[in-house]
Amino acid sequence: DSIVRQSTLKFVGDYCRMIGTPLTLKEVVGITNVLTDYCQNGYTKELGERLDKIDQHIKTLFEEGVLHQ
Repeated sequence: DSIVRQSTLKFVGDYCRMIGTPLTLKEVVGITNVLTDYCQNGYTKELGERLDKIDQHIKTLFEEGVLHQ
């Protein structure tokens, strides 16, 4: 469990740097939890909905000019 979480947290950090995002610590932890759930339990409809919400949140940040492309 801890290795999966650690790897996922690193992935989220790399992803944040790649898209130039200033996500909050709470957002980073939340995304890490969703991706860890995916790694441990596989894809489900509920997980897909959670990922859609994350994607929409990031898109909203871009639209508001918070993130720089």
